[in-house]
Amino acid sequence: MTGSILQIAFDNIAQHISNIERIRELVYEIDEEYDSIDEIIKSLEERLQDAEITLRTDIRILINECRHLKIRTADK
Repeated sequence: MTGSILQIAFDNIAQHISNIERIRELVYEIDEEYDSIDEIIKSLEERLQDAEITLRTDIRILINECRHLKIRTADK
């Protein structure tokens, strides 16, 4: 998982989230399962539906950071 966009996104937002352990687990699960950033974002969006409110907010923060990194890497 080292160096993946999802891991980098998590590292960038870790200080801003409430459920750090749950998000860390989610990052590990998703990073093992998907290769493309678009698949990762889609999987995160699907998990929003069943999440409680603070976890939902944390997932949204992670999604936004993934999108931000995707744009930054596309510009290079």
